[in-house]
Amino acid sequence: MEASQLQALQAFVNMIKEDPTMVHGPELSFFKEFLVSWGVKIPAAGTKPAPKAEPKVETPVQEEEEESEEEPEEPEEAEEEEEDPERLPEDTEPFPEKGPAGELELTDEQMDKQGEAKSAATDALEDGDLNKALEKYTEAMKIGNVTAMMFSKRAEILLKLKRCRACIADCSNALEINPDSAKAYRVRGKAHRKLGCWEEAHKDLAEAQKLDFDDDAAEVQKIVDARWKKIAERKQRQKIRQDAIDKKRKEKEMKRRKAEATKAYNAAKEAEAAGGGMPGGMGGFPGMPGGMPGGMPGGMGGMPGGMPGGMPGGMGGMPAGIDPACSRA
Repeated sequence: MEASQLQALQAFVNMIKEDPTMVHGPELSFFKEFLVSWGVKIPAAGTKPAPKAEPKVETPVQEEEEESEEEPEEPEEAEEEEEDPERLPEDTEPFPEKGPAGELELTDEQMDKQGEAKSAATDALEDGDLNKALEKYTEAMKIGNVTAMMFSKRAEILLKLKRCRACIADCSNALEINPDSAKAYRVRGKAHRKLGCWEEAHKDLAEAQKLDFDDDAAEVQKIVDARWKKIAERKQRQKIRQDAIDKKRKEKEMKRRKAEATKAYNAAKEAEAAGGGMPGGMGGFPGMPGGMPGGMPGGMGGMPGGMPGGMPGGMGGMPAGIDPACSRA
């Protein structure tokens, strides 16, 4: 068939899809007989074609529109820093020298010199000369083979000199040598307390008291634990609040994805309904409103002599019946 003939055939099929009862017209009696020979049940004359179903478009729920707007989050809980009259400013490096690393084989002369320096540091402490005591301890440590106790004693001097960071560094060095040094934990805990590092102070003092209980440290521990308890409670409230915010955000994201999936599903259904087949069957060509004005003289609109040789290969895509529902002949 030529292209013009195929176009005419398609126009004819679209016209029949719009009104299947047209086949009862005398000018299409040949076509009606052809359909009947194929076993197609023709709708009775006067039967109106079923109206096309309007696609169902779901109106978005107002709740979804409201939830699409970003909800204002609650303001952060203000942290009121309690005044601490004993808090000290942080000191900076350079810190006192640590001495040579590793185990050295000291001579008798070096050992005597180291002993003299430590003794001089002790005398300076008794005299209240903290700077001289620090100098002499550093002198002894530079000779080598520094013990955890030497680090801890110098850390005590640094704390009295209000050099908290240097004190903490010496205590950490002592704990590297002896992880069970209660003195190093105790002095470091006090230094953390002076800097307002309440969590670190709480941990160090608790460990020190576990290793070797000290009455003086117990008084400091009471102050630290009371302050840390307030901080811990505030952190817990903040965590609960943040978890609630995260949960709300997660739920909102899930609703957004669900809304998008519903929207896509409805759009697909709408597209499927808009491109549906002819009521009663006969293919899946989209309908063409209107008829074929002027009738079809001489056969099918411009196809001279009708349709010679019949319809090659039948009418492709035309099922075995227009529609079993339209069974009235």
